[in-house]
Amino acid sequence: MNESPARNVFDLMIGYWASQGVYVATKLEIPEHIDSGKTTSQELAAATDSHQHSLFQLLRFLSGIGVLQGDDEQGFHLTPTSKLLKKDSAESLRDLVLMYGEEFYRAWGNLLHNVRTGEPAFEFTFDSPMYAYFAENQESARRFDGTMSGGSFFRDLPRVHDFSKSDTVVDIAGGAGGLLCEVLEASPRTRGILFDRGHVIDSAREGIAKRKLADRVSFVEGDYTDSVPSGGDTYLLSRILHSRTDESCVNLLKNCHRAMKPGGTVIVVERTIPPSGTSSLGLWFDMHMMVLVGGAERSEQDYIDLFERSGFTFEEILPLSLDMYALVAKRT
Repeated sequence: MNESPARNVFDLMIGYWASQGVYVATKLEIPEHIDSGKTTSQELAAATDSHQHSLFQLLRFLSGIGVLQGDDEQGFHLTPTSKLLKKDSAESLRDLVLMYGEEFYRAWGNLLHNVRTGEPAFEFTFDSPMYAYFAENQESARRFDGTMSGGSFFRDLPRVHDFSKSDTVVDIAGGAGGLLCEVLEASPRTRGILFDRGHVIDSAREGIAKRKLADRVSFVEGDYTDSVPSGGDTYLLSRILHSRTDESCVNLLKNCHRAMKPGGTVIVVERTIPPSGTSSLGLWFDMHMMVLVGGAERSEQDYIDLFERSGFTFEEILPLSLDMYALVAKRT
């Protein structure tokens, strides 16, 4: 933050200008067009059916904040940041940018209502709970699944936790299978079970096959509030508990406890609330979960309490990137 309090306030209030600028460039597929050789505002305006000078101003702005580089005379070019906005990027964040720039952006506009009433801003904005909204809007649901399908912390997990002793890893609500694939690639003897809704599993099969892991993954459709697949050594719960009440979390953890082998392990991957006065993405996503579904991030002690109520013994907390943590507990 800038040392001037007034500048701090100013910087805080204009933050959404940058996020919307990135969103518009992503929506217009500017990175793809630049990659194809269209690098001037005139060329890009023709390719995107945009107003040239307005687009030039956006490109100049994005270059100024490091999303692009260059100018209209020499041409605009991609940076490592803008390469992540392309559809075909290996670690594309395009779905995340579009979701954050559209539905989530609109929902956050009703934060005041959320704080005054306790009703999630998303539900107030779209007249529907978030997951019910996605059930009726397939493209939005696909994008949401895309926002959950990747993250550098996926690669971190098998680096900090040894999965080689696990015969079977069960990924609960595993989405596209990105986390499970990282685990299996790091532990060649281990098999995996991807457990999620039917339409999610259908889309996950292709991605897992591309990573040549289809022969080591079983796909099970179901609802984790009822039961989870049995017989696993390790159960992964990545970014699930922060959207649920304590009682719902205990129910899910107990389902895992009943299903897993004796001595099995549960690994919860979440951001945590840091000690008071400490900066962390956990505080940001605590607000985000409130806005989306009335959820909340929890402290490390909160998770330890949930484990104890569910029949697990907490073992350790392992730091991952992007302020994520893996909380590891054993079946007792």
